[in-house]
Amino acid sequence: MRWIFLLLLLGGMTGCEDPKDFSKDYKTRKIVDSLFRKELMSLNPQLDKQCSIQTTLVLDNMVDSILLIRRQEVEEILKREALENATKN
Repeated sequence: MRWIFLLLLLGGMTGCEDPKDFSKDYKTRKIVDSLFRKELMSLNPQLDKQCSIQTTLVLDNMVDSILLIRRQEVEEILKREALENATKN
């Protein structure tokens, strides 16, 4: 168990680099942000459409399941009433 902890600790330490390597200057960040926003705006209509389709499919499936359960309940009630009527006669 100690070896695993030691390996994880050493692996984490060797994976670190100087944070300055990851920091970008203002212009680079601005370009990256603008490209990201542009791509996101182009994806939003597609994502909205997929969300709408998925919601419709899920709701249809849920309604079908509820209707199936209700039909089964009605059939059970009708069978029970038929048996009660048959035993009374």
